[in-house]
Formats: sequence, structure tokens, C-alpha cells
Amino acid sequence: MSMYFKMVVFSFLSFLIVSSGAAHADETGKEHGHKTPHGGIVREAEGMKFEFLIDKNGQPKLYLYDKAMKPLERSNLDAKLTVKGHGGSQDTRVLKFAKDAKEGPLFTGEPIKGLKDWDTAVVSVKLKDNWTHVRFSHH
Repeated sequence: MSMYFKMVVFSFLSFLIVSSGAAHADETGKEHGHKTPHGGIVREAEGMKFEFLIDKNGQPKLYLYDKAMKPLERSNLDAKLTVKGHGGSQDTRVLKFAKDAKEGPLFTGEPIKGLKDWDTAVVSVKLKDNWTHVRFSHH
């Protein structure tokens, strides 16, 4: 086999592996690639859009939007967060509703000290009597 043929086959197989992993990781919602209002990662679930980020101080922030990306003020929801770091660390936080004059309605949690980078985050939101889990991948 030629070197070119091997590279094409390898690239195609790599694409399939990555594509199948992305499809599997996307079971709880859709990931959006467009620019987000606060620079976070946006996922869709239960008829809402969720934007999640951890700011430079380690503080987790969650913003809720309707399908047209209009901010939702859902102070009646319970929200929890589990974050896994690249080094295998795991942190959990309760996210509480706040209304910031600059940022609008959001859920925030206590800063996660020493978190340099994170791999995955799962935000659990209680809607009616059921918990919905929305998964975010950082890389």
C-alpha cells in the first residue's frame, strides 16, 4: 500500500471514531457552535438552551434561554453541578439563582479552587418532579 493510501484510510477511520464519540456524548442535548452570549458552551434539552462556563476565578455559571436565545428567569429551579477535571478530580456544587445587573438571570455556585482546566461537566436541573442532566464537554 502506498503511504498516501494509508494516510487517507487512517484519517477516515479517525474521523469515524471521533464522529461516533461525538454522537454518543450528545445524548442529552444538542451542542451549538455559534458564538454564545457569555462565551460558554451551549446545549439544548427540555425545550431550553443551557449555557455553561467556569470563569477565570473558578466560579461556575449557568444561563438559561428559550429556543430563540432570550434569557429565561427560572428562579424556581433547583440546579446542581458535577465537574471532572483533566487530572481525575471531581467537584460538586449547588447552583443558586441570581439576577446580576450586568449578566442578567443566571445560576452560580461557589468557586472551585485550584481548577485549572476541566474535561466534562454535568448540570442537573430539577424540572417539575424529574431531574434533567445536561452534559458539557470542554474540549
